[in-house]
Amino acid sequence: VLILTLGLILFVLATAGKLHAEDHSKAQMQYMTGLKLMKDQSKNAATNHAKANFWFTMAAHEGHGGALFHLGVSYENGRGVQKGLRLAARFYRLAAARHHVAAQYNLAVMTAHGKVIKRDLEKALALILIAKQNTDLNPNARLRLNQFQTAVETMLSNAQINRTEWQVAKLFGTRI
Repeated sequence: VLILTLGLILFVLATAGKLHAEDHSKAQMQYMTGLKLMKDQSKNAATNHAKANFWFTMAAHEGHGGALFHLGVSYENGRGVQKGLRLAARFYRLAAARHHVAAQYNLAVMTAHGKVIKRDLEKALALILIAKQNTDLNPNARLRLNQFQTAVETMLSNAQINRTEWQVAKLFGTRI
C-alpha cells in the first residue's frame, strides 16, 4: 500500500500542471467522487478516506486545486494515508499556486509555526494577503484570514509588515 501511495504521489507531482479545458470536467467528477467518499461517516470511514484519496489523486493529476488541497489535508492528518507533513506542504503549495484560499491559509499556518517549513512570518503574512485578494471569500473565511493576519502582525515590526504589504501589492498591482 505504501509503495502504491508513493507511486501515485510521484505521478501527481510529476504531472500536476496538466489541467486542460477538456480534462476539467473529468477532474471535477473525480474530485466530487472523492468528496462524496470522504464525507461518508459510516463505519468504513478509514477505507472511504483511502478511496477518496485515490479519486483526489486522479483529479490532482489533472491539476485540480481542490483535489490537491484535500490531499494536503489527508497527509497532514493521516487520513487514509500515512501522515506526512512534507507531502502535505507540497500539496498545499501546488493548490495555493492554483489560487486555492484554504491551501494558502494552511500553508501560511505551517510557515508561521515552522511546521516542516522553515519558520518565516513575513512569508506567512504574504500568503494571507494573497489569499485575501480572492474577492469571492465568504465572511467566515475572511474572518479567519483577518484573525490570523492580526496574530502574525503582532510578531512582526512595522517595517516587516510594510515590506510584505509592498511586495504583495507589487505582485497584484494594488495596495493591500
